[in-house]
Amino acid sequence: MDVLTEQVLRFTHYALLLGLFGSTAFRLVGLRGQSWLLHGRDGHMLVMAAFAAPVFSLTLMLTSIAAMMGVPLTALDWPMAEAMIVGTDIGKAFLVRAALLVIGLCALLVRHPTAIGFPIATACFAGALITLGWSGHAAATEGALGILHRVNNGAHLIAAGLWLGAIGWFLHLTVSVHRLSGNVPPPLLLAAMHRFAPLGVGLVAVVGFTGLINAQLIFGLENSIPVLPTSYGFLLAAKVILVGCMLAFGAHNAQVSRRHALAENDAIADTAITLLTVRRSLAGEFALAISVIVLVAVLGMMSPMIV
Repeated sequence: MDVLTEQVLRFTHYALLLGLFGSTAFRLVGLRGQSWLLHGRDGHMLVMAAFAAPVFSLTLMLTSIAAMMGVPLTALDWPMAEAMIVGTDIGKAFLVRAALLVIGLCALLVRHPTAIGFPIATACFAGALITLGWSGHAAATEGALGILHRVNNGAHLIAAGLWLGAIGWFLHLTVSVHRLSGNVPPPLLLAAMHRFAPLGVGLVAVVGFTGLINAQLIFGLENSIPVLPTSYGFLLAAKVILVGCMLAFGAHNAQVSRRHALAENDAIADTAITLLTVRRSLAGEFALAISVIVLVAVLGMMSPMIV
């Protein structure tokens, strides 16, 4: 039960950090200058997630310390916990992450009076996401390879977060078109999706390339055959398959939006059908993304067990 609790906390923690960075970064990069975007409740949900992130980060840190000490969370030795937080790389990463999350939250709260608040929040969430690579498999690699592993893992997380942010935003907007058709212009939304396609290809390339480097640094690609029958290898293979399915959904979305963009005279009915198709495809892609995060949370606590 303790292991399951830690896995659930890890999933929630990863999902919050990826979601916070992805939603804010893609709003700046992929949807800049789009005056038709909806505001209001979406901003409140983002702030709520920003409030939750440092709470879950602290809870996960304390749960991990309790697991390492072999005691329940309620019986945690607080002086030892303080020593672990202050005196270890994992603890220092947590302190940096917590500080960045708090600063990002404050920046979100003042984003309306000042235009710079939102970019600051995005930068803070990016930094908090990157600190995830200061623990786990990346932190176990020493020397120059350790630095390479951390940098590569950071690039992997940033690209994955931006990809997830794009999926979340487009899914949200296609649903909004269905519910509030007068507030979101369908042609502009489809055009935005079409413009995103080249960036999406780049993000997928970065995720794939950095993922291969991570695998090489963790267990060595030459050891793939002996790793595959292990629990770690099975879950890693499942992750790769799910990401491949996400790519298929993404390619389908790009094809549909491109076909719509090239059409000279689309009827309103055709636009509605196109958005319905894209919405269903995005929902499937988003569900797969959540499943991938679940696997990442579990894999981070496992070893490839190369002997």
